[in-house]
Amino acid sequence: MEEWEEEVRKHWDRVADSEWYKSLRTEERLDRLKKDPGTAFHPEMLSLLKKHMGSFAGKKILLPSSGDNHAAFAFALMGAKVTSADISERQLENAKVISDGWGLDIEYVCDNTMYLSQTKDASYDLVYTSNGTLTWIGDLNEMYRNISRVLKVGGYSAVYDMHPFNRPFAGEAWKAPEIRKSYYDVFPDLHWRVQDVINSIISAGLAISEMAELPATDASFWYTYDELKTKKQEETENINDWKSNPMAAIPAWLAVIARKSV
Repeated sequence: MEEWEEEVRKHWDRVADSEWYKSLRTEERLDRLKKDPGTAFHPEMLSLLKKHMGSFAGKKILLPSSGDNHAAFAFALMGAKVTSADISERQLENAKVISDGWGLDIEYVCDNTMYLSQTKDASYDLVYTSNGTLTWIGDLNEMYRNISRVLKVGGYSAVYDMHPFNRPFAGEAWKAPEIRKSYYDVFPDLHWRVQDVINSIISAGLAISEMAELPATDASFWYTYDELKTKKQEETENINDWKSNPMAAIPAWLAVIARKSV
């Protein structure tokens, strides 16, 4: 493993037991997800997935960079055969405790999202990468080549991540947008542009079915976990209305659905 990839692994092993990640595993949070698996997704992202795939029941779904594994739990609860893959063994260990407790049959694999070296060719109906994946990927072309490789013919790739238009800005709620970098400065922070994502998908031989630019749905988009703990409800009211919060005029999320046709 390259040195920087090893640093990524160590970082997420540490984060896996942080206060923030523990907040994603509280009984209240998990009970809500168990009762309504759809809460693991942005509502418009879930609609897009259902539009193109129909029911998830019986479908084989791979989640590289599975992180908090909320999406893995949700797909399994909706009847899918789920494989959760992450570079952090600790993330996977924490997730397995939850899924075993719920009686969910989820396969856990420690793997690098760029290479998916532990995954067989033509195995999945859907490969879903969610928020926070792209900024940790050093080679998007390599990642999408391997996503295409592990998809069945007719299978789908779906990406849901922070919209690259946010990257140039400081992103402070309630303030006028403050530019802190050029949109075109991809390196060294791996803030990929829309064209990088789209062109990598196309170069992998996947056909784009639909793209969506989505708004934020709650205040957690604008504040860190520690910041949000200090906010009262009235302090976040109308935070996703651009007339109150100028930054909300910029799309928060990018969603792309692509299909492997051959």
